Amino acid sequence: MQRQQSPGRSRAGLFLVGSLLLAVLAAGLVFRIVKRSQEQLNEAAKPSDTIDVVVAQRDLYMGLSIGDQDVVLRQLPVGSVPEEGTYATLDDVVGRTPKERILANEPIRDERLARPAQGIGLNAVVTPGKRAMTVATNTEDAVAGLLQPGNYVDIIVTIKPEDPAAANAKWATDTILQTIKVLAVGGSLSQSASDQTKTVTSAPGEDGKKRTTTTTAAQPGSQQDMMRRMKPSITLEVTPEEAEKLALAVAQGDIHVVLRSDIDNFQYTDNGPITSRALIGFPSGPPSPIDQAKTDKPPVQPENTGPSATVIVGSSRTDVKFNADGTSTETTDKRKKNR
Repeated sequence: MQRQQSPGRSRAGLFLVGSLLLAVLAAGLVFRIVKRSQEQLNEAAKPSDTIDVVVAQRDLYMGLSIGDQDVVLRQLPVGSVPEEGTYATLDDVVGRTPKERILANEPIRDERLARPAQGIGLNAVVTPGKRAMTVATNTEDAVAGLLQPGNYVDIIVTIKPEDPAAANAKWATDTILQTIKVLAVGGSLSQSASDQTKTVTSAPGEDGKKRTTTTTAAQPGSQQDMMRRMKPSITLEVTPEEAEKLALAVAQGDIHVVLRSDIDNFQYTDNGPITSRALIGFPSGPPSPIDQAKTDKPPVQPENTGPSATVIVGSSRTDVKFNADGTSTETTDKRKKNR
């Protein structure tokens, strides 16, 4: 005789089958999530598109040609460097001359280099149409030795006028040039000294730590040592007309260098030369017509020296004066009679 299946066992079987199905679905869902995450990780691990770019290994300075040890070829991600104006081979850069300072690890760009036809050295950094002119200075004129290539300066001259009487001054000072670029200071085209750096480690102090000091000193016979022995000078980039003015100022007067901001290219209005009289408050020229009129005395009328006559009629008296132009002036004085 067959037993009848109880309702409790049927429900338990259905629950077990449902649980298995849910477990399979959950496992499939977890598998898909893990697979997608793995695909994303693999995609992120793939190297991005890169390009070859020539990069400076050390700081490069204007006027000094680039050598083999100055640059290196590196692979950089696309988009991190400009698409145009960079170089992909070392041969395109070696031997070229920077027009301005290029920092270490900076990609070499075309606009930072002088044209190959301009050569190397100072002539490679002079702007076409301009000239490089060197003038002697002293420590004070060179802004206490803080002047660097690439700075911009104004030139002031103190000079004796050719005609002191007409200028009403023995000395005059005026700004003759503005916003002039400094190409070199002494014999250096760069802002870095060629001195050798020495590191000195002292004995341990009270805290048990050693002190390290870095000093810089010019070696005998080095370029820096020769520059210090020479009379200080600066090389300026000027137009031919500015070179003529500067040459005359150097020959007949004393020039002074005034440092200005590199981003200040405004040409300020020149109010003319200043003299020592104007500096201490005295007028620098002859008095103006208005001032002259205030100080001058009114003109004295000349006395009439022509002939004169007196006519007496009774108690009245008339004085007649004859002028040079033929006219006459009469003055009558009437007197009362005494009774």
